[in-house]
Amino acid sequence: MKFRARSAAIGLACIYAVLVGSVLPATAETTKERVLKEGRIVIGIHNRSPWGYKKEGTGELLGWHPDLLRAAFADLGVKQVDFEVTEFGALIPGLMAGRFDAVASGLSITPERCQQVAFGGPDLRSDDAAVVLAGNPKAIHSYADLAKKSDAIMGGGRGSNVIKNAINEGVPEDRILQFPDIETNIAALRAGRIDAALFSSPTVIGLLAGNRSPDLERASPFTTDEKSISYIAIAFRKDDGDLRDLYNQGLAKVMSNGTIATIMAKYGFGPTENVPPGLTTSQLCGAAN
Repeated sequence: MKFRARSAAIGLACIYAVLVGSVLPATAETTKERVLKEGRIVIGIHNRSPWGYKKEGTGELLGWHPDLLRAAFADLGVKQVDFEVTEFGALIPGLMAGRFDAVASGLSITPERCQQVAFGGPDLRSDDAAVVLAGNPKAIHSYADLAKKSDAIMGGGRGSNVIKNAINEGVPEDRILQFPDIETNIAALRAGRIDAALFSSPTVIGLLAGNRSPDLERASPFTTDEKSISYIAIAFRKDDGDLRDLYNQGLAKVMSNGTIATIMAKYGFGPTENVPPGLTTSQLCGAAN
């Protein structure tokens, strides 16, 4: 009887284990696991030089971040890096909604953004820079100049760091126009609606490369507060810290073997855009990390 009771108990335990096993969900596949299994990752960009853009005529994806990502993932088993174009303001929402595995379009590491996403290591240093009409007719060389010249109006990208930095350095909000993209900002400058179009320095380098706009120039010098300096990085979902860490392994390699210097030179970046040795994402995120 004891043997039969014990056998029955074991049988019931096995049935229970099978039933429970059939009800409980399997462990979900992580983004990193899927990316490595497929050898493919999807990156959101906003089609802007020098960050990531389609070459006219061929549709080839070029830019600082496409080249950097391909190099960083090349030895990690991710051979296919696909890019999807969206508006700048839709990058982080698209990442959160699962449209992309990461976003790469000149995003600055800020404590506010660090609350939303997990940034990879900083890959480029960025100052604020001003584009003005050739000859710089209003002699604009700083936010202080924009603040003290009562008839000076500046333009900047909606939601961009330059807007926040300009206000912090005393430029009145009623003399700042915000635009949805680079084209409308530059068009306003040419039309005389604004006297300076503000962007990150890498964006200005890409915008004026090849002397394609002889009617425009970079205001040089353009001095800003030290707090206006920012650092650019790839952004991942916070739940995908392991994928971010994998990318950071590749980033460290391309930084150490000289590949990153080659890519920087390709897009007109020099020593000014180098990230200081030892600077970390945690330091830039501060308390938000």
